[in-house]
Amino acid sequence: MQARFVFGIPAAASFSLLLFVGLRPVYPQGLPFNTPTALPLALAENSLRPTYRHTELTLDRGDEPAGSPRLGIEVLQLVIPYGVTSKTTLVAGISYGWRSLEADGAKETSSGFADLFVSIKQQLLVWNFRGGTTRLAAFGGASLPTGKTEAGSSPLPLPLRLGSGAVNLSGRAVMTHANRRLGVTGMAGYAVATDSYDGVRSGDRFDYALALGYRLAPAIYGDMTDRTWVAYVELNGTAEARSTRQSVPLRDSGGHLLFFAPGLQFIPTPRLLFEAAFQLPLVRDANGEQLTADWSFAVGGRFNMYFLGR
Repeated sequence: MQARFVFGIPAAASFSLLLFVGLRPVYPQGLPFNTPTALPLALAENSLRPTYRHTELTLDRGDEPAGSPRLGIEVLQLVIPYGVTSKTTLVAGISYGWRSLEADGAKETSSGFADLFVSIKQQLLVWNFRGGTTRLAAFGGASLPTGKTEAGSSPLPLPLRLGSGAVNLSGRAVMTHANRRLGVTGMAGYAVATDSYDGVRSGDRFDYALALGYRLAPAIYGDMTDRTWVAYVELNGTAEARSTRQSVPLRDSGGHLLFFAPGLQFIPTPRLLFEAAFQLPLVRDANGEQLTADWSFAVGGRFNMYFLGR
């Protein structure tokens, strides 16, 4: 199938922004929604991050005859990052989701917990300069098969599953560069499934992202008590190999997806951040016939907790 360029709106959103002044960097609180940051920020290291996301999925084709399947997904997620040292951060997260599949006048639903995930971030490179900084960090993690995959003793249909049914391992490299009002974060990563579920093994996945941020206000950054507004855009892509059943590739699986995500964040205090974003699909090049994200909206917050550390 040829790649199709569209302007729908799926899955979530994204941020990136740093604010640095003087000879010494002052760490800002601007954080991409989907792309991890390489910066050592309190709101990225010792905080609670609840988010809500709504996503609509449709078939990856130009026409939608009456009765075509549509999938709605709602997710509440809680992520807790904890800074073990100034260079090492542990992250754990869990989600609860609701799914509703409509096709040919019929409707099926499911709800439950999704897979638990854990990861570790290690800072590798620090380069501070007047008005900014550049940071490089490595992330390694795993998702655990805690999500709901069955109804009774039978596997749920694939669109209604809230978990993968297998342990998935991932690794990512992240670089963040900030210079006064501008910030940019790039990410490249790879994920693999360690086992199969219901006879199907998910294909390996390559993830990439680019997040750009611009501080709208204040024009001149004083200190971290300033009420700050940040506008951002983010590109998030995945290229996934076909899933396999007994080493045989499955036609309707895998492909390349690329999303554009504009968003906005407000930082009223050094320990509090509010964020919202859309995701708009730019490329939907799914193999075969699959439900892929058509649009998405997400809102959330980040709350620095004293008992979690700095």
